[in-house]
Amino acid sequence: MTSFFAFLKQWTLVIALAAGMLGHGFFSQFAWTATPLLMAMLFLTFTRLSPRELRFHPLHGVLLAIQVAGTLASWFLLSPVDRLIAQEARLCFFIPTATAAATICSMLGGNMGFLVTYTFLSSFAIVAAAPLVIPVISSAQAGIPFLESAMGVFSRIAPTMLLPLAAAWGLRFMLPRAHDFVRRHSGLSYYLWAAMLLVLIGTAFETLLSPGEHDRLRELAGAATGAAVCIFGFAVGRRLGTIWNMPIAAGQGLAQKNLLLGMWITVTYMDTGVLVCLAFYSVFQNVFNAFQLWRHARQAQRIHRRSSGDPA
Repeated sequence: MTSFFAFLKQWTLVIALAAGMLGHGFFSQFAWTATPLLMAMLFLTFTRLSPRELRFHPLHGVLLAIQVAGTLASWFLLSPVDRLIAQEARLCFFIPTATAAATICSMLGGNMGFLVTYTFLSSFAIVAAAPLVIPVISSAQAGIPFLESAMGVFSRIAPTMLLPLAAAWGLRFMLPRAHDFVRRHSGLSYYLWAAMLLVLIGTAFETLLSPGEHDRLRELAGAATGAAVCIFGFAVGRRLGTIWNMPIAAGQGLAQKNLLLGMWITVTYMDTGVLVCLAFYSVFQNVFNAFQLWRHARQAQRIHRRSSGDPA
């Protein structure tokens, strides 16, 4: 029974992906849960983060610089070719690290403290940058004065990111016992991430398979864009992390994105065709995460067998 539950934990993300694809008509009805799920995940993540434990590392600055450079370069290089693909690539670079990344990092034996701090930095970088970036790339904001558009974006994104932080740190200082209880169960963020995948993939595939005319070539280009940015993030993050002996944390920090936030930004401000890109980014991201968890568990089993003298 223990091995069965271990198997389910390793492959939860893939199961969620498959269920979202097959049951897209049902799960897309729950798109309204996007904001509460996102805030719940942020709250659980921030309970693991003490203001005194925020330790900044040079690699944090390097990863943020790559995120900013990718956001700018993808827009200026691709927008003359195809504005929608440029939106997709820029959004993939722009959205912050997923709150579940720290959980995956911990399960893989990586430096969770480093990644929690980076999640904090990238999440609040978007609060500052979104009012400047989204009005430029959003077709929904066309014709709206820049300052008005920027303030509107800030008023919607800032509370979503800041309220969970205030709640987590307020609980820490005012109700420490309750905070400790929540922190001990903060691993639930992994399963909240799986629930979010059901909604994200269900909504994306409902859009992709809905009746009407579809530009399949453009959708294929969106899928390729999501896959390319995802592969870039894991490859570059791991390579840079090796320099500081943190390949797992750096790879997850640069590549594991908060796609629910990206979906929410897309539905609110952009062409819904961008959902196809995010869906395939999610597929690549979570299949790779499931593979990493499987490989890590297999390596741990081999080490255990060798230490116990079992040659099998």
